[in-house]
Amino acid sequence: MAVISNLENNKQTLSYLNAYHCLGRSSTNADTIINFPEISRTHAIIEWKNGDWFIRDISQNGTWLNNQKLIKDHSYKIKEGDNIFLAKAESHQFVVNNIAPPANMLFCNDEEPIVLDDYNIFPSEDKPEIALFYVPSKDQWYKEFMDDASGRAYAVANFDFLTFNNQNWQLKLNPLSENTVHLEKPKLLAHQINYRFNLSQDEENTELNISTADEKISLSNRTHHYLTLSLARHRDEDAKRGIEACNQGWRLPETLIKELGCDITLFNTHVFRAKQQLREVFKGACDGDELIEREGKKIRFAGSNYRIYKGNKLIVNSGQNKVTLTVLHG
Repeated sequence: MAVISNLENNKQTLSYLNAYHCLGRSSTNADTIINFPEISRTHAIIEWKNGDWFIRDISQNGTWLNNQKLIKDHSYKIKEGDNIFLAKAESHQFVVNNIAPPANMLFCNDEEPIVLDDYNIFPSEDKPEIALFYVPSKDQWYKEFMDDASGRAYAVANFDFLTFNNQNWQLKLNPLSENTVHLEKPKLLAHQINYRFNLSQDEENTELNISTADEKISLSNRTHHYLTLSLARHRDEDAKRGIEACNQGWRLPETLIKELGCDITLFNTHVFRAKQQLREVFKGACDGDELIEREGKKIRFAGSNYRIYKGNKLIVNSGQNKVTLTVLHG
């Protein structure tokens, strides 16, 4: 995350740069406000372009980069340690402290800001309260509460507040940041994904192998794979009872957490991780609901083509005719 320091009045004030960052007097348009009459309402723009930071003067009284006065409306590359002066070559000084790419962040008073990944659990993996994640296909950020049995995802926007660990954090999004994941593949639907679960004889380890018409992916043992496998078993139970496909597998989380011996927070964390992994391996071609669906308070495994092996024995085969006994390992 790029940072500039304002050295006005012998005080160092930090500004974390947006991908398009305005310096000026305007309280509505400027990201960094310099409230002096010689400063234009929108005085200078710092912006992230093609992997570098540039500054551009758009003022009446000029902008200097180190000792050079900038030509108005021309872009100049900036580097760490550069000095920026507004209105005069020796006034309203800023220092470029960091030139990292723009980042999505959370801010909380005097706390160190948190730089966001596309998938986050706060305040920690050990004490999950809230999940914050980005869905590329919808170009939208969402939050989920880990103790919510409904597992509902709520859309969030720039400057929204999130509360965890008894603190209020404000969301600052940079839509032009390199953190944005562009879709590389067409949308995948549930019936286009084949799942193979490899379960150990003692049911302590579960591997998941996923394939589509274009690729095969082997995912090594993860705790959340057993949760997904348990949901698949419930869907298979309903299929054998003759229940229609659209109604197969729906269960209340309260039923599942009793079977799995966990609480609702850990259950939702496993669901979040399962969806996250699918988004990552398919590079945004699916949202995770192609693996696990929610409707009201119920949840189910969304796949229609899946096999479950226990050791070398095929115990569930749904939607796939050809069977191989080769056990894959990731």
